[in-house]
Amino acid sequence: MEKTKNPARTNLIIKIVILVVIFTIGAIAAVEFWQLRHYKETIVASEDLTEIKWLSDYVPSLKNTWLDSPVFIFDSGVEGGTVFLNGCPHPYEPASTMAAYLMIENIQIDKGKVIIVPRCNYSGSTDGMLGDAYPMFFSVESEWGTSQFRIGDRYTNPLDQWPDPFTYVNYPSGQNLAYQDIRNLNRTYPGRIDGTVTERAAYAIMEIIRNEGVDIAIDMHEAEILYPVTSTYVAPSKVLDRETFLATGEMNYYEPERSSLDIAMMAGMNLSDQFLMKSASSPNTLHGLSHREWADWSDALTFLMETPEIFIDKITGPRTEALMTEGKDEFLQKVTDKGLTYFPYDMEFGTPMWYRTGRHLTGAMEIINWAGMFYEDIEVVCSWPSYLEMQELENQGIDSVGYYLKNPDDPANAENVVTVYCKPVEAGK
Repeated sequence: MEKTKNPARTNLIIKIVILVVIFTIGAIAAVEFWQLRHYKETIVASEDLTEIKWLSDYVPSLKNTWLDSPVFIFDSGVEGGTVFLNGCPHPYEPASTMAAYLMIENIQIDKGKVIIVPRCNYSGSTDGMLGDAYPMFFSVESEWGTSQFRIGDRYTNPLDQWPDPFTYVNYPSGQNLAYQDIRNLNRTYPGRIDGTVTERAAYAIMEIIRNEGVDIAIDMHEAEILYPVTSTYVAPSKVLDRETFLATGEMNYYEPERSSLDIAMMAGMNLSDQFLMKSASSPNTLHGLSHREWADWSDALTFLMETPEIFIDKITGPRTEALMTEGKDEFLQKVTDKGLTYFPYDMEFGTPMWYRTGRHLTGAMEIINWAGMFYEDIEVVCSWPSYLEMQELENQGIDSVGYYLKNPDDPANAENVVTVYCKPVEAGK
């Protein structure tokens, strides 16, 4: 006799299977999330390193938050200028961090002081952009092994700052910006000491520039090739009359005695035989960005650099690790062929990580050198790997980024090994 089927039992089994699948997927996602959140990057600092500070040394309320991050200081002991280099303002633009790491590992300094923050928005590097599925890490090959580095998001992780307002109002300009820009470090300058955690990180960076007597401040970014400011220095031609603004609230601008834009123009022209680097004047009416607010609220000569990164263009194919490290995409090639991009993209070459990193290394050095030639009292004499040196290695089939990374497991490097993390990571939070 045939057994009668039990619909209730069948439904129960289906529900159990569905729950098991859901919990399995959730467990896998949780493990990956924890890995990204707590992953630590290890580097080998140059022997010229003199001190490591933290953003919380400048704004104590950042201590034990995911926006606290290490600040590397290289002081020659010889009187000269002071340079500040800012990496990872938007973590999904990782060539800025790679350039900062290569500077930290290879810098030699003979005059003046260099200050480097390789991950100024550490929180954003622990997240990925919603709806844009892409890998958490990319790899760099060296003769001694493989290193992994974070990709991250454009914004501070919502786990660390939430909720967003309907409209973000930049302080103190009062300019209305998109709601998510309250978690965009490069829209929250000059920051507030009692603001959101992102605004406090912005304020800490301003405090570095002001308290350390920074003369030359460089913010390193990457940009889509469908964005007109890619391959560009952005620098102010005018700066805010701070006294008038603080007294009356009126935003009046004047031409300073020392010009960032003149330096940027000379640097860009001098680079023309290596790679395209345009220059643009920072708008007086667009607030919250480093090239505007650093100049308005400090005495430093300020610059923002953009390299071409097709990974963040919206019309590419799948966002894979190869797209990040090689930068080759057929869709962008078709768009370029129609004259719709702002960079002479060639898919055969792409926009590889070494190319973008090398541009930052040499682009920053050009600014430093020209600033010293314009104004002798702020001269800084230092060196690190150049774009041309990296290009020569690539022509020999050598991964030039990996070539300039030192092995943290080599006993000879033991005293200079530094783990880049923020305090909550160390505490296991």
